[in-house]
Parts: sequence; structure tokens; C-alpha cells
Amino acid sequence: MSRRLPAPVRVGWAAIIAGVAIATGAAADPDPAGPWRTRVEWRDRATTVESFAQPDGLVGYRFRATEPGHESREREVVESPDRPRSRSGNPLFDGLFALALEEAAADSVNEITDAQFNDGRPIACRCYETGAKWHYAWTRDISYSVDLGLTLLDPERARDSLLFKTSGLRLAPAGEAADRQLVAQDTGSGGSWPVSTDRIAWIHAAMDALHGLSPEQAVAFEPQLRQVARDTLDQDRRYAYDPAAGLYRGETSFLDWREQSYPEWTRNDTRFIAESFALSTNVLHVVALRDAAMLERRAGSGRAAGFDRMASALARRINQRFWRESAGLYAAYIGPDLAPAAIYDLLGLTLAIKYGIADASRAHRVLSQYPVTGAGPPVIWPERRGVPVYHNRALWPFVTAYAFDAARIARDPARMSAYAESLMRGAALALSNMENFEYLTQQTEFEDGALGGPVINSPRQLWSVAAYVGAVARGLFGVAVTADGVEFAPMLPGPLAKRLFSGGGELTLEHLPIRGHLVTLRLRLPSSWSESDLLVAHSVSVNGVRLAGRELRFAGLPGAAAIEATVDLRPAPGRPSVVTPLEAADPHAPTPGEQSTLLAPRTPSVHDATRDGAAVRIAIDGVDADARWRVYRDGVPRGAGRAGEEFRDDGVDVRRTACYAVTQTTARGGLESLSSPELCLAGPGSRQRFDAATGALESSAARAVAMGDEAPAYRDWGGPGDRLGFSFVPSVDGLQRLRLEYSNASGPVNTGITAAVKRIEARCADSRRAPPGVIVMPHLPDHVVGWSTEYVFEARQGKRCRIEIVDGVNMSYLEHFHLYTGGRGGRDGPLNRANVVAAQVDAIARPRLGPR
Repeated sequence: MSRRLPAPVRVGWAAIIAGVAIATGAAADPDPAGPWRTRVEWRDRATTVESFAQPDGLVGYRFRATEPGHESREREVVESPDRPRSRSGNPLFDGLFALALEEAAADSVNEITDAQFNDGRPIACRCYETGAKWHYAWTRDISYSVDLGLTLLDPERARDSLLFKTSGLRLAPAGEAADRQLVAQDTGSGGSWPVSTDRIAWIHAAMDALHGLSPEQAVAFEPQLRQVARDTLDQDRRYAYDPAAGLYRGETSFLDWREQSYPEWTRNDTRFIAESFALSTNVLHVVALRDAAMLERRAGSGRAAGFDRMASALARRINQRFWRESAGLYAAYIGPDLAPAAIYDLLGLTLAIKYGIADASRAHRVLSQYPVTGAGPPVIWPERRGVPVYHNRALWPFVTAYAFDAARIARDPARMSAYAESLMRGAALALSNMENFEYLTQQTEFEDGALGGPVINSPRQLWSVAAYVGAVARGLFGVAVTADGVEFAPMLPGPLAKRLFSGGGELTLEHLPIRGHLVTLRLRLPSSWSESDLLVAHSVSVNGVRLAGRELRFAGLPGAAAIEATVDLRPAPGRPSVVTPLEAADPHAPTPGEQSTLLAPRTPSVHDATRDGAAVRIAIDGVDADARWRVYRDGVPRGAGRAGEEFRDDGVDVRRTACYAVTQTTARGGLESLSSPELCLAGPGSRQRFDAATGALESSAARAVAMGDEAPAYRDWGGPGDRLGFSFVPSVDGLQRLRLEYSNASGPVNTGITAAVKRIEARCADSRRAPPGVIVMPHLPDHVVGWSTEYVFEARQGKRCRIEIVDGVNMSYLEHFHLYTGGRGGRDGPLNRANVVAAQVDAIARPRLGPR
């Protein structure tokens, strides 16, 4: 039987404002040894801290964590003369900052290892490793970590870590320049890129690192960065961009454990993920395009304007396609039918706010609608039933830090305080900056039978460490390294400042290294303020001289000059906010009513479907008694009903294939499930098939062979010179959708680098040339035949079209993956092949937006 903790006091937003577990008042003169000063109390757990003097003015901190039924744990942290330090008069605040810096130092290594690379042997790299349980450097982890704060500590190591994740090509297919320098997308869903496309986060992280380097180092690094940005964006434009949708395909960034945030049926079939569009990944592309434009402009290149236009067009399309007005949120992803999913992703939402894609009105709506618990903001919403704790039902400190940034931009003191307290509380109770926590209890190990977790959890997780450092140094103290110097723009939320710093006259951040200068920043607090205020800069002085603004430019400063900045803070009104709290009296046994507000309903399924010309009938299973199902046809809602009722659609275009998907929405909580798999029903003559077995699908390199239980196929097809082709005559004007039937067992469904990626072109007799496209055949389980991603193009009825499919590129073509020994396509050489059974073309009626 799972251990049950005592039922906690119900904690809502009022309790968060009042203090953790309702124990912390916002007194004008708080107890100097009280909560948020020398101890954190949360439910039935507590951590205390005491400070002790060290030589040379340094300080040590002794933490002690207690929990009923467990032995107490202790950790001692001693400041280093080589690291920054905080002096606030609050031992908890200063000690947790020292803890984060100690963990950043522990993550700084000269070699990295992973069982899947180099046969598990060390690889020389002056890098940041990913955590106590993760001794390698991964692209998204290092990118977000650098962006969040690591540049403030060691920009050279940040640069070197990022450069480790770049590569030339060891094999360049036709049309791919051999001298490209590209960001590596790590092993992942369906065989990696372009199923996953969030490697693009690297570009903005590299811009952060560039700004932190010395002038001489920056001059050497910038041309490398510019080439990698240009080549990676060009490649993504060819392989991941859908010109009709105006969006980039690919998995949600960081949320890469499929069934945690995608429908369960994607566990063994990642096609839907590969051809869908994720909010976070599209926002990352906007940011990368803007950065590339800036780099090209500084180099005097004519390409800057083009990157700017692409960024602006993409930002507009994100606002058109992802926004769900009824929810006041952007959907985490939208399917290939352009229907937004009923799931929301905190990272994507906060990145959209941070980088200005959400305007001020939408930013405030997003923050007000996205829920928090007493422990902090979960990374997805709503939570999934029957799915263990990891991304589901979880807090991730690095995402909380981005939420803190978003609340800062929106000038929301209540949320800034809640998110900052979540970061502090998690580090204090765990005595480390952990990878993640359960979302209601902030436990690192939550017992819930088979659904407990977090399933994986590492101490000193790099992006959690960086999140803490950045939240203090950049978020609260307001230190921002710019292209020309350093900006001082502190912002302390009134509620947090009351709890942490009332009674103190000033806060100091010391020994911060920025481009060879040691920076000390002193914040002078006002005598009083309210909890609705923000404390912001009134005046900024550097070495006794008042600045005209907030930025100190380094030009003209002597090398290694000490910089002492003083900022006088004053209260300014923050934006009032109302928060929707998530809560459960007993997190281990939420009541049915609580579950209806916490957990989305399960995905329903179609158990019987028929089509007779223009008439379609669908029977739906798995609908809860108090729920209503909703049927979508080609991405558009077509009908709703209750359990046991049949769906009828009598107005279907007989000339086209119609595709249906089903969700359900609970009556009590109003939460909608994720979608069932799309069910496509062909009309008379709307579908044409071209088999390898008959030669209707032609191959330049192989003949169809039988493969055991599978249909005859062009086995192991797809070498650099191989071609597939066929001709067909469209049965109706309009959109045609092409997919390949294939198998690809080159690696497991959840990892690898050998998704088969091919270029495709359609030439039709009406002289119109459709834009070239891409077909992706992700990994499938052994002996399973499935369907590739789609290529959609326009054609005219009766005008013969010729389809040609040639080699593309996947991650195995990168020199970087010569180190990969955990699967195919690594040290044994590039691999971009699949067994191709047939091609299928459907005339479809999906509404699509043209490029803008």
C-alpha cells in the first residue's frame, strides 16, 4: 500500500499571497529568524538554515531538512572567493543562491559520458554536464541553461558546450551544401529530427553567450554563430516548414516523452507528432530568425531583411492558429488538420510572452488563465489521467523560471512572488536544484502506485541550477548583459520583498564577472511599499556617477575595471491579477469533483464507422456518463452528443476523403480530452494507391520483395542515389495528400537518429509546379507497417502529375553522431532508409491558410 501523508490544509491563492502553508504573514517587521528568513515550512516538511562566518568575509550555510517518517538531511554550503555572492540580511535567500552556484560549479566538467555515446567512454569537453544523473551535454538542456543564466557565470564554458552540439555533414545528399555547419538535434522521438525540431533553441543561447564573451572572444565566435544560425535555419526551412500552414512542424520543446503530453496512441506511432505544429518550437523559430537577422545585419549581409520578414510572418501565424479564445490560452500544439489541441504548455506560453509574440492583452490573459497550485505552476495543463508523474502532474523549475520572466514582463507582482517562492521552496526542501517535482506537494518522490514519480529526477539538474541563478541575478537584481555592456533593471515584487527583505536597507550582489569586469550591484530599498507594488529602479549610479539611463557601456572602460553600481528602488504599482488555484485536500486521493478540475478526461475512440457516398456514421466508445463527445471533420467541429449516441454526417463531399477525430468534454470541469487518431474514410474515386509489388510505385534501385508477414516492399530503400516515382491523374481539383506506407525498425520508437527523411516533388501537366516538400518515415516497432507524414499539394482534375521522391537528410548524416554507439546510424555510418510498401494519394477538403 502506498504511504499516505496527512491531509494538508487546503491551499488556494489567498494562502499563496499570505505565505507558504498560511504560515507567513506579510508583517512590516517580520521575525528575523522566521519563515522565509531562516526556514521554509511546507505542508509537513521544513528546512532550516543557519549561517556561519568564513575567512575573507565569506559565509557558510548549514541546511537541515526534516520530514515525518524520514531521517533528517543536512547539507553545508560554503561560498567560494571565485563565485558571485548575495548579501541581503536573509540567510535563506543568500544560502540558496550560494547552493545554486556550488551546483553550477559541480556541473562544470572537462569530460562528459553517456552509455549511448563513444561506448560509454569519456569524451573530452570543457562543458556543463546536465546533472548528477546525466553526465552528458544535450542541445536543448544546454541551450535553455545558457539562456536562463549560465552566461553570467562562465560564458567561455557556455560557448564551448554549445559548440560541442554543432557539426558538419559527413554525407551531403543532392541539394545539401557539403560545408554546412548545423546544430545537432539529439536522439529522440521516432528517430529524432525532424520529428523533433527544438534544436533551434541553440541560436538564442549562443547569442547570450556571445554577449558574455570578451571583445576578442566575441570577434572570433560571431562568424561561427552566424554560419550555424544561417545553415540550421535554412535546413529547417527546407525540411520542417510547411508553407501552406506557415508554421514549422515538430514536437513540443522539452515535452518529448510522447504519451506524457500527446495522446496515448502516439506511444508507438509518432507520425502525428512529426506532422503537427508545436507552439514552443514555432516561438523558438521566431526568436532564432530574429537573431539571425541581427547577425546578418551586423555583418552587412543582404539576408537580414529576409530573416526579419520570415520572423514577422511566423509570429502572425502563431497568433492566428494557436490562440484559443474560449480558453484565453495558446494551444500547446495543433494537428496537421490545423485544429488546436486542448492542452496547454507553460514553456511555450511563457516564451510567447517573453519574446513579444503575445501582445500585452493576451499576455495578461495567459497568465490569469494558466493555473498554479500552492506548490507552483505545472508544466502542462490540464493533467493527464492514468499517466505517471514526470512532465504530467509536475513542476519543472526551469519552466517556472520562464514563467517568472513572463510575469516580470507583465508586471504581475503576485505571480512573480508565487513563482519565485516555488523555486526557493523546491531547492530548500530538496537541498538541491532538482529536475522536477510533483505538482501538488512539491515532493521529489510522490507515491501513487504505478502512477507515482517523478519517474526520473536528478539533483543539480543544470537548467534548474541556471534557472535559480538567473531568477536572482537577472530577474530580481535585474542584471542583463547587452551587446554593448550591462543593464541594471531590478524588479522586486512587493509580496516577495515583504517576506524576504522587510527591515533591511539594501541588497547586494557581489563579485559578478562580466567581460573581465567584476561587478557589484547594490539595491537600496525604499522605507515602505505595499504588496501590490513592484520595486523598480529610480536612479542608477556607477562608481559614484549617475547614469542617464540604466545601461553601462563598456567602451572606454579600462580592462578589468571594477564596477560598483547602486540602484535606488521606488515602489511602482503592479498589475492586479486573479489566479485560478488548483487544489486537492488529499493529493493522494482527490475527490471526483477535484479530479474533474485537475485531470482531463480520457481520449475516446471510434469503434465503428461507415461511409455510403455523402453519408457517414460513427459509433464512439470511451465517453464518460457525464461527458459530451465532439466530432471534428478535417479539423472543423461537426457535431456533439452523449455516450451511446451515434454521430451522423450527411453532407460529405463524395469526391473527397473525409477525416474524422473525436474528443470528449466533461460536464463538471469543462475540460476537453486529447483527440482520438484521425479516421479517414474515402469516397468513390477519392483514393488512389500505387504498390511496390505491382511496380506502380517505381524504384530506381530495388525491386519489391516479400518481407515475412509484411506486404512486399522496396526493402531497405533510400540510399543517396535512390529514387521513387509514380504518375497519377487527380480525380478532382484541389488538395491532394500523399503518404507512403512503410516500415522502419532502424531504432526504437522513443529514440535514435534514423527517422527516414526524403524530399518530394510534384509536377503536373497544367504547368503549375507545387512547392517541393518532405516525407518523414519515423521509427516504428518491429514488424509494424505504418504511414509516413503527409505531403499536400494542389492539382487539377484530369491533369497528369508525376511524383518524384529522392534522398533527404537526417541526423545520422551529421559528423557529430559518429560518437553515437547506442543504435544504428552512428559510428556504423549514416542511415536514412525504410521499407516502402506503397504510395497513397487522397483528394482532401481540409481548410488551409495560404502563406502571408
